[in-house]
Amino acid sequence: MHRTRALGWLTGLIVAVAIITAGCGGGNDGGGVIPGPAGGTAALTGKVVGADNVATVIANAVVTVQGTGRSANSDGAGNFTIAGLPSGTFTVLVTTPQSEEYGTATARVPLTDNQATTVSFAVLPLALAQPEQILLDPINATLDLNGRLAYRVQVVGPDNQAYEGIEPTWVVGGGIGQITPAGIFTAQTVGSGQVNAFAGNAERTATVVVVAPRAPQIASFRVNPQTLPASGGQVFISAAVKDGDGMRVQDVTVQILPAGGEPIEVAMAVTNPGSAIACAGQPNCYIDASFGVNYLVPPNDNTPTPEGLQAEEVYSVSLLVRDLSGMTSQSEFVEFVVQGIDPPPALPGI
Repeated sequence: MHRTRALGWLTGLIVAVAIITAGCGGGNDGGGVIPGPAGGTAALTGKVVGADNVATVIANAVVTVQGTGRSANSDGAGNFTIAGLPSGTFTVLVTTPQSEEYGTATARVPLTDNQATTVSFAVLPLALAQPEQILLDPINATLDLNGRLAYRVQVVGPDNQAYEGIEPTWVVGGGIGQITPAGIFTAQTVGSGQVNAFAGNAERTATVVVVAPRAPQIASFRVNPQTLPASGGQVFISAAVKDGDGMRVQDVTVQILPAGGEPIEVAMAVTNPGSAIACAGQPNCYIDASFGVNYLVPPNDNTPTPEGLQAEEVYSVSLLVRDLSGMTSQSEFVEFVVQGIDPPPALPGI
């Protein structure tokens, strides 16, 4: 998932932070809830996993909210809950005294009254030298409400060594959304906040602004090639589109306008199914995806002049997108040309 060079990027899929109702999870076989001081109404819940494989859960880890005197052990499924905590931002330390493979994890976690903050702590292997930096992209992002963003991340160790397969701990600040173990952030509340990644003593922060729903955002729209010979040929029409509400594949189409002809509507297909961000629970629906279609252009059928000159044909193409809320966007028109036949060369004089 990560490149082996420190400056490369791959789509990172990592851990989770969410604001959810208090009381889920549990330590020590479902009972590891440590009551807090009177008046504390915040809670910290989550899971302890291996940073080298977030599917590996770590039991009997000790999760301590420093400065509160509160801690809990993770249960057999790696889950823990600490209730009755004060609000504020606290350093949370995770140790694994019963593990011969894993060490510690540390993260600064914001806690809010009457809410449970969920964090999956990714614990570093003991054999790994301490990370020195985290590379994260994008650093600044604006998302529609309900929009999702897959962060690209790379944990880097001494001598600029990229740690293959090592995942950070993710924490969301500002109450704006949650991030999954796959490293995909979901915008849940309009406002500004941060997405923080932690690995050892290394930390990286990204800023996120969540805005009210907008019409689909067309990031790019292209036609290639934009010039064809008189015999016609094939063009590839591509687009990249984002929308917080989601868009069904059948609602992403291109309109082709031949010169002097009737409009032609052509359906597009997702061209990056492995990295596109799908809608939750709805098939053939995407929040962020690339689309494309090959279109076979017929030969130029303009009638040549008596001198044998055939005028070129100009096509105009536009992208049409409708999201699940019914909002629509249309791109500017892009043109491509089918060349005409040149007149035959004049016969040499006698």
